[in-house]
Amino acid sequence: MRRTSPWRGFVLPRPPYGDLTTLPASTGEHVSRTCLHVRFTGATTLATLGDLTVEPGGGGMASTGSRRSADGLGFYGIANHGAQVEGSLGVSAVRVAAYARRNTADRPFGVLNDYVASTLGTAIGLPVPPGTLIRFYQDEPGYLSLGFSDKGDRPPPVILQDFARERPWEASGVIAFDQWVLNTDRHDENLAYIPTLGVAVFDHDLSLVNRPPDGNACASLEAGLDQAVKGHVLAPHLQTSEHFPEWCERIGSIGRREIRRVVGTCRDAGLIDVATRDKLASFLEHRQTRVRSYVDRTISEYVKVTSWTLGSGEVDDES
Repeated sequence: MRRTSPWRGFVLPRPPYGDLTTLPASTGEHVSRTCLHVRFTGATTLATLGDLTVEPGGGGMASTGSRRSADGLGFYGIANHGAQVEGSLGVSAVRVAAYARRNTADRPFGVLNDYVASTLGTAIGLPVPPGTLIRFYQDEPGYLSLGFSDKGDRPPPVILQDFARERPWEASGVIAFDQWVLNTDRHDENLAYIPTLGVAVFDHDLSLVNRPPDGNACASLEAGLDQAVKGHVLAPHLQTSEHFPEWCERIGSIGRREIRRVVGTCRDAGLIDVATRDKLASFLEHRQTRVRSYVDRTISEYVKVTSWTLGSGEVDDES
């Protein structure tokens, strides 16, 4: 792999040295299954790849079975394990199961939305699969994320009531995060919960710049500036509000410089213009201090929560 500015992510060289091998789309025309050629260092020490063992002589990788559900990110499937990289110690070439997103006519900002939201989700501690901006052939931009499951295949739809009951901390984090990034498309197929592996939160292409009128991203952001996400799929299943204050604090702790760095990467990559970059950064900074108020506006949807501990300390122009 090589790093090429201005992408600030892994850019794959052309064959035979490696590139995206795109397989038939499994989640819609805008997401394709891919095999990603990467260098892999220290398999048994990387938490994001789970507890893996490497068979001697270039064999496959397998789970040791020691990963506990509390460990969070779970296991990312290794499609093929190759030879050790010449001149290195403990570095091998592998192919990793992954998904790659393109922009489409009806979702012209899908790559932008998924990259920014997923990157910020990782920053606050949500179990978002690792991802990066990429370039397809002919310099078409895309967003790639590792495939989450025990074998790298697409995970089954989450059972929402089980997830909210057994993992209320993560469920509360998903709700708070979706309020921050104005994600109106959370459902049982873009959450994964495998008790023996952990939780994964993915597919954020309909957050932030969501279906802009006439392709006007700034108008879309202005319209959604103080909009609360209503009808969240997890709200009726959550049984406690005790974790919301921590998630609101986590979201509020993301600094202005980090937000502008993430958004600026998309400008550097040619995904947006300067006006949209500045508007998106301001949108995120504005909403990060109002997450409690957005949850509070939808409090009637939390039918199983008997007491609330949201606290105060936010600015809310509409309360």
